[in-house]
Amino acid sequence: MLLELKNYFSKIKNSLPGHLWIFLAVILVGIFLRTYNFHAWLDFGSDQVKDMKVVNSVVVGHSSWPFYGPDMSHSGAGGHGSRRFLIGPMYYYFEIFSALLFGNYPDKLAYPDLLFSILSLPLFFYFLRKIFSVNLSLALTGLYAISFYALSFSHSAWNVNSIPFFSLLFLLSLYEFILAKEKTHWGWIIALGISLGVSTQLHAILLVLFPATLFFAWLLFMRKNLSAWKKLAVVILLMLILNLGQIVGESRSGFRNTNTFLISLASPRRNDNSVLLKAIGGLSCQFQANAYMAAVIGDDTCDDTLLKGLTHKIRLREVLFDKDFFALEISLSALFSLIGYGLLISYFRREKQVSQKQFLGLLLVYVAISFLVLFPLEVDLFRYFVHTFFVPLVFLGLLARYLFEKFSLGRARVIVILVLIFLIVSNFFAIISIAHVYAAKNRTDLDIIVLGELEATLDYLTANAGGAEKIGLLCNKNQAIFCGSLDYVAKKRNVPVSRISDDVTAFKGVQLFFVGPTPDNFDNTIIKKYEVLDYKNFGEVGIYKLKSP
Repeated sequence: MLLELKNYFSKIKNSLPGHLWIFLAVILVGIFLRTYNFHAWLDFGSDQVKDMKVVNSVVVGHSSWPFYGPDMSHSGAGGHGSRRFLIGPMYYYFEIFSALLFGNYPDKLAYPDLLFSILSLPLFFYFLRKIFSVNLSLALTGLYAISFYALSFSHSAWNVNSIPFFSLLFLLSLYEFILAKEKTHWGWIIALGISLGVSTQLHAILLVLFPATLFFAWLLFMRKNLSAWKKLAVVILLMLILNLGQIVGESRSGFRNTNTFLISLASPRRNDNSVLLKAIGGLSCQFQANAYMAAVIGDDTCDDTLLKGLTHKIRLREVLFDKDFFALEISLSALFSLIGYGLLISYFRREKQVSQKQFLGLLLVYVAISFLVLFPLEVDLFRYFVHTFFVPLVFLGLLARYLFEKFSLGRARVIVILVLIFLIVSNFFAIISIAHVYAAKNRTDLDIIVLGELEATLDYLTANAGGAEKIGLLCNKNQAIFCGSLDYVAKKRNVPVSRISDDVTAFKGVQLFFVGPTPDNFDNTIIKKYEVLDYKNFGEVGIYKLKSP
């Protein structure tokens, strides 16, 4: 394995004789954006609190290492009723190791995600070099380094964050296996087994997608090579070893988790749309995701206006002309993706070099299976497409290659540079816009809860406690998640905060605060029997100092 890593870095070095400083600059920019204010801007919402409770219990010795990881309650494999499908425990293992090494605090649990996010940068360059020139690979890696989509969840302890690295590692190691067959170096076989074993524990989508990609790639490229079966057996063995915790848990529970997963597969989300309309909706969402990942076009969720128009739930013609930029966004998204998929298929068919043809073929298999896996789930959030983050960037590379083939060097270079400038500016302004909100400590809302703002809230509470022995919190139901995160961080910082009921007359030595909406959305009848002495906003959350009745 060490020899393989040495060869890997040697290949990168040899392919960058005159571009090493540019490569290092790209990596440093990517590292800077991923680490800037990492502690203060970390997302610490309900999922992170739940995960940290599991990790903390193991670290302090109250429980053994878990057999399962986070549940998929918000994905297509979420289960039914009280039964929730749980992915493997590897993500928790990463967090536990990090907590043991660096400390048991929210930002420390996110270190493995940060590490894999950084490592994905040079790995992506190596990935692109399979089909593109050094200059084009550097440009596309630079776009990934400043990608607003990638950075939007980089400051978080979240199982999604490590998916880009393991997706690249899986595809690269599988490609090397396909290319060399029984002569594949054992380093790539180990990498394939590790990437398969880890990634299938990061998300339920990957649990289906990666094994399916391996299966169909084997059928298409390696089914006649029986001598490679021995190495495939090692890959599967490594995957099983890495999933040993979940296997033990299943044997003890009577395979309850597996049954929940199978029930979810057999009972996908249903609506009244036909298969054709579902396919149109799925393609529309994928197209929008591609455009958003490349150029931050639209929002971070799928706009289903087109589908609603086709099903006569709204008047599509009115929306196309009344809704700001809707027609333009949909048109650009569809055009970009259709050209990209067309070029991917065209270059695969025309490619004469075996290695590149197999790489493009593997990408086609992966993209096609990804669509089929997501199709029954009817996802509407772009985070579910994180395993295809590289697809729109590959489309851009193929488009650049096409332009250089069809136009003069000067004209093609001007077009490519203009496109790159547009994409850089688009991502840059999106980053600056959200960074201003974080810097002003005004990011927290009902969906995002920021660690720095939680700590600032605790500072405000302690500074205004007036010497009281305890700080009592009355929480509005809409801010319950914020209160949960605040309560957990308070315990970690030894701040005497307690969530209490509305009846606090029996409490002595308690300074009471109300956590609710900001004053512009505040209904004073919620706490009408209290006098508000002071308040401060933290994002969309208002903290009110109360005088006891």
